[in-house]
Amino acid sequence: MSMAASRRLLHLLPRLELCLRSRALSIPSSSRAQGMARRKLVTCRQGAFEEGNAARDKAVPIPDKVLRHCKYANGRALDLEPIEKNFANESMQISFEEESDDMVCEISESVVRDVEKAAIELLAARAFTVSELRKKLRSKKYPFDTIDAVIANFKSRGLLNDGFYAESFSRSRWLTSTWGPRRIKQALHQKGVPEAEVDQATRRVFQDGDDYGKEATFGMSEASMDRLFAQASKQWQRGQRLTLESRRARMVRWLQYRGFNWAVTNAVIRKLEAQHPPP
Repeated sequence: MSMAASRRLLHLLPRLELCLRSRALSIPSSSRAQGMARRKLVTCRQGAFEEGNAARDKAVPIPDKVLRHCKYANGRALDLEPIEKNFANESMQISFEEESDDMVCEISESVVRDVEKAAIELLAARAFTVSELRKKLRSKKYPFDTIDAVIANFKSRGLLNDGFYAESFSRSRWLTSTWGPRRIKQALHQKGVPEAEVDQATRRVFQDGDDYGKEATFGMSEASMDRLFAQASKQWQRGQRLTLESRRARMVRWLQYRGFNWAVTNAVIRKLEAQHPPP
């Protein structure tokens, strides 16, 4: 604390010297000074000099370099005790500000660690999109700026990638639930995946496949159409007791519900009727 106060005194030295000189010019003669009932002292606070009474008991010694300038014009020494106490206040304030900055830094680092831990625990349970993870962390009342910083860090490290998530989600729903492009896109939009990432993911799943480079029919590759027809055939066989119109309506609902467009739906139904003609 003494070193900090000394640095502060040296910084204010030119102003102090001017202040003391002006004080010396305004002090009356010794005879008039003896008749004065009260004398106000010059104090220093935050670089500005103002008159007032000191309010601290413990003082910080003033360096000799400053003491050499603390003389009246008539050679009598100035009462420096109030000034020492005031500089002690300055040093205490500087020390408090430094401690406060360190405390804020420690708190910020602690919050970042808490957010990172919560994010890792969530990602360990299942995959998340960037939007989903942000909503989860915000629900835990963490600061928004800290959440954004952690998410940006995770994205740069490859722990969060909406493109990979969209492709994995599309392929899983297509292979396990026979979802079509339209329904998959709708689900990804609700999860906050950008439009460009959604289009790229569905194109890789439904158009590229094993026939990469070939022109897709109705937005689906030949391999995708064959797989869809195989799944639709199972549904067609389950309605053998129904009339042709009822079986056709049933297949339309099945295909539309899963997110296939009308072009794909009509192509599948025509092929089913051709391969499974009514008796």
